[in-house]
Formats: sequence, structure tokens, C-alpha cells
Amino acid sequence: MDLKPYRAEYGRFPVEHRDWPVDAKEFARFAAKGPEPIGAATLVWNPEGQILLLRHRPETGWQDLWATPGGLAERGETPGDCAVRETKEETGLDLSITTLTKVIICHVTSEDSSLPYTFFQFEGKAQGTPRPGKGILAAAWVDVLPVEMHFRADYLEPWMRRRPKL
Repeated sequence: MDLKPYRAEYGRFPVEHRDWPVDAKEFARFAAKGPEPIGAATLVWNPEGQILLLRHRPETGWQDLWATPGGLAERGETPGDCAVRETKEETGLDLSITTLTKVIICHVTSEDSSLPYTFFQFEGKAQGTPRPGKGILAAAWVDVLPVEMHFRADYLEPWMRRRPKL
């Protein structure tokens, strides 16, 4: 994936590469989005300095951990549009993206198949009372980055930089 347009829009950001082995069912979910699927998630801040997190319903297949709003992009959807749509669908809130903090190029593999999946990690702002969308058990503004969180290490640096001073 060509990252030049995103560098022009957002400036400098780190790019990481990761191997991501998955089962055949999960691989099919990625492959259904095209030969080079993309996804996005956002660390969303409110004016009070809290972050927006959610928990998926158990039947969705997600582990019972907190997560930022995000998911796979629809075909032809930009990473930013994906982040805005996912935030709206999962929490009912309107997202305004402020920066791109990281891009992760995942080498998704299952048995003898592989494909590149490019994940965009944004920061943004929103306000209001979140309401859980379809497949979401809970959505809430929180004051701390919980230990039990999906991909917590990826959000630790941006959170440490912006968190309210105690």
C-alpha cells in the first residue's frame, strides 16, 4: 500500500510490520475485503480528557476485553472514513480525526495462504454520551487505559502523551 498520501495529510508516523497467523475462518473474513484489505481504529478523546472504549458482545467472537472503536474497511473506503464509520456504528458518536499515530502492516497467514492487511491507528475527538451499537455490549468514556484491552501496547504511547495530569 502506498502511504505517501497519508504522509502528505498527517505528516510523520511510524510503520510497523507484524506476522498475524489466523484460522481459515478469520482469513476468509480478511480475504472477503479484497486482496489488500485495510482497517482502522481510533483512540478517541472527549473534552474532559477521557477516552472512548467499548466491549463486544460475546457472540461476536471477540475476547472479553476493552477495545477502541474500529474494524475492517469496506471495499473502496478510506482508512479515515472507516474510522469515522466504525465509531458511529459502534458508539453512536461523530468522530473528528486529529492525527494518524501509527500504521501496522500485518502479514495475515493461514496454512499456505497469506495477504497483507494495513491497519491505521488514529487519534480523534468526539463528545456526547456513547450508546452501544449492534454487537457492542458496552461503550463508555474512561479515565484510564485498562490493562485488559485489545492491542493496549499500541495505544500506550499516545495515551501517555495526552492523558490528564494527576
